[in-house]
Amino acid sequence: MAGNRKAAQKFIIEQISQIVPSSENGKLYEDMFKGMSDREFDLLMRQLEEGTTILPLIIPNMNKSKLDTTRNIKLARKLGHEFYEQLWLTDPATGKEYLTPLKYMVVTLPLKRQSQLLTKKISLPDNNNHRDELTNQPTGPSKGSSLSFPETQLLFGLGMDRVIEELIKTRGGDEVAFNKMNKDIIDTGRASLDDIATLGSTVKSTETLSTLLKGMHLQNALV
Repeated sequence: MAGNRKAAQKFIIEQISQIVPSSENGKLYEDMFKGMSDREFDLLMRQLEEGTTILPLIIPNMNKSKLDTTRNIKLARKLGHEFYEQLWLTDPATGKEYLTPLKYMVVTLPLKRQSQLLTKKISLPDNNNHRDELTNQPTGPSKGSSLSFPETQLLFGLGMDRVIEELIKTRGGDEVAFNKMNKDIIDTGRASLDDIATLGSTVKSTETLSTLLKGMHLQNALV
């Protein structure tokens, strides 16, 4: 039993170290195994076999040690695992299932925490009177927070399209929509993006970009 455990631990540490070379993951697993009883180790092996747990990797943001897809595909094939599979998909129009003729990569994606968080940038604005002339967005003492492109991508990945619409349109420079939202909240205690959309208004930054392009003799249909 002890020999089997020693061989299993050695195999896991070696493979983990190859997945992310020069990282601390191998050492972390070595320390973890040292603190595990035989009973705890047997339970871990059983959970791995049943697929109820995985061996996670810790890769800090902006660290020199990174995942390399090409390297790890080769490593997986040496271990007898194939990332590329044909997929059974359902046609949304007909409801029929079909097998894709091509193979696609199927993986459990790593979890990466955003180093840039909206909660770190939120502040209470002094008033609602200061706006940028080119974008109509709150600025100076009226600015409460901002939304970066990575944060927008994260919201999009979570399917929060209406949140993005509110933040970058209704609250992001569309004066007509912003006034409508505030009036509805004051009058009824609620506001609807669907109702606001019927106004057909746009953000000021879109109008500004259209004007700048036309000033460069570039016709466009932005507005």
